[in-house]
Amino acid sequence: MEREKNEKIYLESLGPRERIIATALDLFYRQGYDATTVNQIIDVSSTHKASFYRYFQDKEELGAIYLDWQGKTFNEGWQILMKKADTPKDFIHLWISLLKRQIRNHAYFGCPIAKFMSSSEIPVSSKNKANEVLQLWTTTLANYFERKKIEGFLGPSFASQKEAKRFLKIFQGNSQFFVMTDNAKYFDEMKEEMMEIIAYNMAENT
Repeated sequence: MEREKNEKIYLESLGPRERIIATALDLFYRQGYDATTVNQIIDVSSTHKASFYRYFQDKEELGAIYLDWQGKTFNEGWQILMKKADTPKDFIHLWISLLKRQIRNHAYFGCPIAKFMSSSEIPVSSKNKANEVLQLWTTTLANYFERKKIEGFLGPSFASQKEAKRFLKIFQGNSQFFVMTDNAKYFDEMKEEMMEIIAYNMAENT
């Protein structure tokens, strides 16, 4: 109830274009792209239909904004954790802790990009954007691993690009299981799988 009240106050502080975007971002993530209609976005954002079409051609345009925003926001969140994490194990711990905190706050509904791309109505252009986001995330994680190799927290044989993709696959799989079951244990399993990758590499290089 308190969260909804704060969200309403926040929306009321925005101009019509920003209200529409903020509402679409929230609805697309919480209930999915397919389930969200233009009329619902207009209603929840307390704007007029004329205002919507003054700023946007259709829902597809908002979908492109959503993918771009979620991709950058997720990546920026990672970078904050990476600055705090001295070691890859610290990074994994901080990431899992963040995900669990989002779950406790009823703010986690799965990977924002994967959830969007599972919709049946998505335009072809969204696939290209989703691939760009995936490449951004992979590069960010691979670069972090490379820095940790230089610092001695990962062995020279650690294949940063390959393992970055592997980490993302582990995240996607366990995240999907959580969405299906509402059981946070899958993030404990995600942590174990990632820690094993790091531990195996360190053991291999000692």
